[in-house]
Amino acid sequence: MEIDGADDLTLRTYYMVDWKSACQTDSNATCVTCGGKMRKFEPYRDKKGIIYDGLVCHTCKQVYWLKRD
Repeated sequence: MEIDGADDLTLRTYYMVDWKSACQTDSNATCVTCGGKMRKFEPYRDKKGIIYDGLVCHTCKQVYWLKRD
């Protein structure tokens, strides 16, 4: 996926991602809503080269985007 910036990512919701084909790995993060285990999925890079990591909670159906430093 090509994105212009972080604003594009806020529009990506849980239901807009094909989770069967998304590459996911375990993470040490826990969901702030339900306390469940979160999973990492492939990072996205915007046109400026900034990388955003994704975390997903499948229980709450929440997606969180974290900007890399």
